[in-house]
Amino acid sequence: MVTTTHTILKRYANGFSLAELLIVITIVGILGSIALPQYFNQVKKTRQNQAAASLSQIQTTIAAFVDEIGLLPTSWRDLNNITPLMTPDGPANQTNFEWIPLASNNCSKANKSNCYEIKATQENQIFTLQARAADQDALTYNVVACLDLRTGSSDLRKGSHSKETSVADLRCVRNK
Repeated sequence: MVTTTHTILKRYANGFSLAELLIVITIVGILGSIALPQYFNQVKKTRQNQAAASLSQIQTTIAAFVDEIGLLPTSWRDLNNITPLMTPDGPANQTNFEWIPLASNNCSKANKSNCYEIKATQENQIFTLQARAADQDALTYNVVACLDLRTGSSDLRKGSHSKETSVADLRCVRNK
């Protein structure tokens, strides 16, 4: 029996069967359920790393302020005079070290859910910095850091998917 091109084309002209479509949709669904959570966790880690880099820069700025001015900084405005510290609203001009949003990728005045907020405290020449995600689903991806101006030691810790980190975990703070 000779099969012609017309017969072959006629056999495949009807498209996929329902069973074939269901199998493909199931496979795509399984792959999506595995890949999407991993993707979103990676996005959270990327934002956390950006916040960690900002805290590291702020540690350096605090040390530069003390070296240049000879006094301890008392506000974000003081630090902004040494190195620009940007928020979605512009330069950080707050006259204290309370929570402010950090300017970062996809963080804007209109959409602050992609932002990290930072806060600083100072006690006995030890500065403690905290960064937390504005997104409630990423709260465990926090960042804490410290700088001991008496010894020059510093530390930085990041939370993970399963556990938030704490100021008590920092070496500078434990050595008070």
